[in-house]
Amino acid sequence: MGFAYPDSRRSIFEKFSLEALPGEFVAILGPSGCGKSTLLNLLSGFLRPQSGHITIDGAPVAPEHPALGYVFQSPNLFPWLSVLENVRFGLRMNSRGSPQEQRAIALHFLRLVGLEEKAEEPPHRLSGGQRQRVALARSLALEPRLLLMDEPFAALDAMTRSALNDELLRIWSSLGKTVLFITHDIDEAIYLADRVLVLGLPPTGITAEVTIDLPRPRDQRDTRANPLFAQLRERLAEKIAVVMTSNQPAT
Repeated sequence: MGFAYPDSRRSIFEKFSLEALPGEFVAILGPSGCGKSTLLNLLSGFLRPQSGHITIDGAPVAPEHPALGYVFQSPNLFPWLSVLENVRFGLRMNSRGSPQEQRAIALHFLRLVGLEEKAEEPPHRLSGGQRQRVALARSLALEPRLLLMDEPFAALDAMTRSALNDELLRIWSSLGKTVLFITHDIDEAIYLADRVLVLGLPPTGITAEVTIDLPRPRDQRDTRANPLFAQLRERLAEKIAVVMTSNQPAT
């Protein structure tokens, strides 16, 4: 797959190749300017490659693809709708079931993210972490097989981010979704993923692939205390340092 923005002389990706297995959690790591968000926009169908193709189970991707879910950096909730109606919104737009069935599905996924009691609240009464949980529930309610997550916890404080990492792993392990997770945080990538991909500066693409052999289920204390965690952090930090010191200019 290859891609360049129309007003750019340099390609963002050339001969880029990526495959995620069903139920796999893949973290994509790299410095600013390496094309991480562009990659997710390509994978979701918001952007189209100039060469090659992107598919889910053999079918071309598109933003409305039923197997695809997307969690953005910002929750992007509708302030005039309740928490429940925000989660129900995609179901309503896709005419999935009756209004009663849609409410039941929305409540189920609010329960899954621990926010059932906030169902009738407006979004402005929620904390930043709670709003991001609502955004996650909204995506999960459509029952995608592939969940694209673009630094969804980057704007949160460390304690909230840590708690949401645990929540995400709990939900992922119970639902078996395939997840592609963009992050700048090496520790977050190691803690969450089965495999970490390091992106180089354009148009390099993937410069390293590291398998995370830490046991599951994971918890913050035991996982981070595992000597392998520190080894993986050092290895990935070295890979990022190589990217940062390369002579290729970022675009």
